[in-house]
Amino acid sequence: MKALFLTTKTSDCINHLRAWESVFGPAVHVSFNHEGIRNDHLLIEAARTAKPDVIFYIGANKGSGNPRPETHQEFRKIAPCINLCSDAADRPWHHVLEGYARHRCFDLQVAIDGAAEAPVDFTTLTPVDLRPFQIGEKKDIRFGFSGSVGRWNGRSEIVKALEWFGGLTVRHRESGDTYPDHVRFLLRCRILLNVSLTGSGQRHHIKGRVLEAAWANCVLLESEGSPIGNWFPSDCYLTYRNPKEAAAMAADLDEASISNLSRRLREEVEERFHPKIIYTEMLKRVMGSERGSI
Repeated sequence: MKALFLTTKTSDCINHLRAWESVFGPAVHVSFNHEGIRNDHLLIEAARTAKPDVIFYIGANKGSGNPRPETHQEFRKIAPCINLCSDAADRPWHHVLEGYARHRCFDLQVAIDGAAEAPVDFTTLTPVDLRPFQIGEKKDIRFGFSGSVGRWNGRSEIVKALEWFGGLTVRHRESGDTYPDHVRFLLRCRILLNVSLTGSGQRHHIKGRVLEAAWANCVLLESEGSPIGNWFPSDCYLTYRNPKEAAAMAADLDEASISNLSRRLREEVEERFHPKIIYTEMLKRVMGSERGSI
């Protein structure tokens, strides 16, 4: 199965590509600058040259460099096309996804953030590259968070408060960071904080960090409002309402609870959200059960 990933130039896009490669082998990657000059003819030429069996597209909700609907229709003549959206819960994405549907840009639109109300064909969770999780690290951080904090928003308020009074160890995402660096930090954590807010800060979704917590054998401490209850049994995670409650939970968890919670989350993710399971379900939906089973 030869896959082509047509994506914007962001690190998250690379992670989805590498998740595919971790189970299915090398894929062709063609990237474009969604904020730059549109070069649709070059993208079409690259897709024709690649001769893929399937095309995965990861774009942006706005930008001068995004391909036109007519270009997406050309991609569909080359191979079945699947749109992956990791912020489908966010309202700014809804009109984009609806526009794609009107213009028949894709064979399948997929929300990979657990967004039940998104205007897509299929909703699942984020496929994760498992290879960096194979190394061993000492669990020497009790309570941690790795990611962008940046501007003052819902996430930064929680993270900065817990860093100040809740014993939270924070690894700030910076330019030049690699995904293995991020994973090495997660592997050191016993309890992992997640903030389920979307980029706009107005909605909640299932972030890739939820799956990463499982693969890193961490207890997941998830913010209230997350749709996580739609996807996992309640014995797989803990939810907090505010930083004070999160700090108390992280401080009070005993060894047995840490072991049980991390084990249950890992079991659920291994059984239902292994990257091979996630991608195979997409392929079945565009190619049929026989061709989609790899």
